[in-house]
Amino acid sequence: MALATDLMGVGLQQEQAVRLGYSDATAVTAAGTTTGTATPLNGSVTNVALTTAASQTGLRLPANAELMSVYIVRNVAATAANIYPHTGGSINASAQDAAVTLAQNLARIFIRVAADRWVSFLSA
Repeated sequence: MALATDLMGVGLQQEQAVRLGYSDATAVTAAGTTTGTATPLNGSVTNVALTTAASQTGLRLPANAELMSVYIVRNVAATAANIYPHTGGSINASAQDAAVTLAQNLARIFIRVAADRWVSFLSA
């Protein structure tokens, strides 16, 4: 795994580097507690340092993510986060629009595998 900027530094074109690499860690603040009120993730942000608060725990994965694109989300706060798929999507075997939980100081990798489906792996 490499940052897109590092891949460009060794000669890959920008478009290739962005598709193969990750963005720099970007701080994102969670909002709401439902899929409708969660902070929508910008599709170009693939490496997230997520901050949550007591009633602000939601992050929604981007609807414009390309198939097989990978997103890394780290919860850097003391409150667990709820990560939602894009509207109409699902994560692993969850119901449509249902969140997966991300406890404090843990990370999840999300991969979009179909138009309406994500898979996710949780760190230890």
